[in-house]
Amino acid sequence: MQLYIAEKPDIANAIAEYLWPEGGYRKAVGFYQKGSVAVSWAVGHLLELATPDAYDKRYAQWKYYRIFPEVWKHAVISRSAQQFRIVADLLKKADVVIHAGDPDREGQLLIEEILYYCNYKGSVQRLLINAKDDVSMRRAFATIEDNRKYESLYAAGLAREEADWLVGINLTRCYTTNASRFSPGAVWNIGRVKVPTLALVVNREKEIRNFRVRTYYELKAFFTKDGTVFSANWQPDEKRVALDEEGRLLDKKTAEAVQEKVLGADGIVQKVTRKKGTEAPPLPYSLDTLQVEANARFGISPKQTLSTVQSLYEKKFVSYPRSDCNYIPRAQHKDAPRILRNLAGRSVRGADGADVSLYSRAWNDKKVTAHHAIIPTGDIPHQLTATEEKIYNMIAERYVMQFYPPCEFETITFEILLEDELFKGSGKMIIRPGFRAVFTNHGKKEGEEKDAGIKTARSKKSGADKADETAEEENRTLPDLVKGENLGRPDKVDLLEKETKPPKRFTEGTLLAAMANIYRFMDPKNPNREKLKEVKGIGTPATRDTIISELQGMRGNQKTQMPFMEKVKKELVPTELGFQLIENVDVSLTRPDTTAEMEFALTEIARGEGSPEKFIQEVCATIDRNIEYAQQHRFPGYEAQACPVCKTGHLLKHYSRKTKKAFFVCDNKDCVSPATGKPIYYNVGTDGKPEMTPQVEAVPSRTCPVCGKETLNRHYSPKTKRYFYVCDDKQCVSPVTGKTVYYAVDKAGNPVIEYCPHDKAILEKKKGKYGFFWACPACRTIYRDKLGKPQFPGS
Repeated sequence: MQLYIAEKPDIANAIAEYLWPEGGYRKAVGFYQKGSVAVSWAVGHLLELATPDAYDKRYAQWKYYRIFPEVWKHAVISRSAQQFRIVADLLKKADVVIHAGDPDREGQLLIEEILYYCNYKGSVQRLLINAKDDVSMRRAFATIEDNRKYESLYAAGLAREEADWLVGINLTRCYTTNASRFSPGAVWNIGRVKVPTLALVVNREKEIRNFRVRTYYELKAFFTKDGTVFSANWQPDEKRVALDEEGRLLDKKTAEAVQEKVLGADGIVQKVTRKKGTEAPPLPYSLDTLQVEANARFGISPKQTLSTVQSLYEKKFVSYPRSDCNYIPRAQHKDAPRILRNLAGRSVRGADGADVSLYSRAWNDKKVTAHHAIIPTGDIPHQLTATEEKIYNMIAERYVMQFYPPCEFETITFEILLEDELFKGSGKMIIRPGFRAVFTNHGKKEGEEKDAGIKTARSKKSGADKADETAEEENRTLPDLVKGENLGRPDKVDLLEKETKPPKRFTEGTLLAAMANIYRFMDPKNPNREKLKEVKGIGTPATRDTIISELQGMRGNQKTQMPFMEKVKKELVPTELGFQLIENVDVSLTRPDTTAEMEFALTEIARGEGSPEKFIQEVCATIDRNIEYAQQHRFPGYEAQACPVCKTGHLLKHYSRKTKKAFFVCDNKDCVSPATGKPIYYNVGTDGKPEMTPQVEAVPSRTCPVCGKETLNRHYSPKTKRYFYVCDDKQCVSPVTGKTVYYAVDKAGNPVIEYCPHDKAILEKKKGKYGFFWACPACRTIYRDKLGKPQFPGS
């Protein structure tokens, strides 16, 4: 039997429709079949690396770490067990397997680990599907290869999986255990990619908090020639004028003196430089560049962008979404007339005027990786949601741009001397607008760092400062300037008072951009910095949005743990726990260099040039260094407060998935409330310590007026923030209503037990529109409330 195994059901369905376009195949649970050919699927990972206790029962306890398995074990993921059994049974009958996992490192691992786990010995071929439309499917089936060609890619995926397990299990346990000696309760979640990502946010926040505003001064001179007004900025000479370390003038009097001096001087053109240049259309999107721009333009989160483009892919409207590539194979250029014609029919901007004879820089086979850029397939979309419409149009327009010429321009820079003071200016003149004629104001051009919040390790001024300077310095129009000509006196010379600006906080989009361009944040002295540009960041296009979510305490759509950073409006701000983690783990974990070098090693393994064994050895050595550090480090913390109830335990901080808040509870498992017999939970006060709630106070039991037992106890309601009494015998109910009876509390802390004068039924205190009142459950008589008790007639 021939068995196709896809990564997800939608790909399996596309394979079945391609193989059997006329139908007639059996649709069974978990697979399709016709004759001797079957198509099945995974649902993401069906297997995972086994938990530590699979190697030794003792390892179930977190106090055990430095767990380095010699022989790795996998386990079937419980939620995927049924589908795994189906695939495993099909493998027993298969002579040939066609591996149809996604065309990347993780897709290679996901299917191949099933084959190894099931000890499959038959022939394996590889099918790489980049899109599900008919043309792309024909192309994929025409190029099926021997899977042995991708053994190195599988080795890299397995090494990544093992490294993440080793770092996550060992160092999360190590740091949590050792930190708990000083501040019990919090889980120090350590991840190979999470920690350096969090460090970016924490370090940026430190820059902002330590930032001190400085006032500085600039001079801008304005001239007119041939009816054109243009400007130039003063360039102070540091040999004659005192400047700060960033080359800024802080003394206003100096600026005023120069302003007065140059107002009456003639401006002599000292130098004019003209340089022609071109701006190529921005490349088609990879997942990370799509996520960044969708967040900047529309406020769509990276996670939402991924789910949206995944939906478009499953509907056959765009190519494979989890791509880290911005280039397209030249062979696919022949699809352009069909795709552009369909895009024009959908009124995509520029599609009807595109020149299909053009080849932009995007058509580059040498830069295409396992999959190409995200592009439209040519299938015409219908019934899209508002978000899908935005994302699809972004992808479609980027594709259309590849069929427009570059924008041609001339950059002119000039220098003007006023007395002995130098002023410089510049301007850009459009010669041929090219793609800019259609796509005007199309956002920042690719690679621009200013608005993305990316600051290199070498840069000094903030992105905001640089963006302002660029906008102010460049003239939109310029007259014809000639060296040596006298422009006469300036029209005016403005003295500009400015303030330095702090760097911007990361948003989800700009943090994702930083992860994808992590080499910019590396130590400039790192000898491998240029080489590490090839890494394409830390994490993968498919996991970066998840990492950002998990650092905010989210798993899926649920908040499940104490967050290391929080989103305030659109900005990411580290929490106290986030600061603590970055400031107290070994610095090697926080540096992007460490993870980037790991990613580079994985890239070399995927190419067949690196050793998985050596890589894992280096990961284990890193773990050992961190264990030694953590065991000797004095972590910050508070002195655990003694439990006020049992007097033997201590109150430790935890996180509630239900309330999404931190709380304290006694670490003595036998400690319970003397009133309720249940554990007592304490809110976290403004000082970070447990708030002593009224629950703590022990109150003697009273006799229940219904059942007569000594089981009437006082309780506290966090919802109403009031005491109440109730019988703790769950069988005790009102003989009138058959429901539990609750009793109010008087000022002395005693239960208010009052009877109806008509039928002696126990009255119930209730709250209505106009305040409290008392009601008889038997005769329905209502009594007013007076000072916490019922007011009877004549009283």
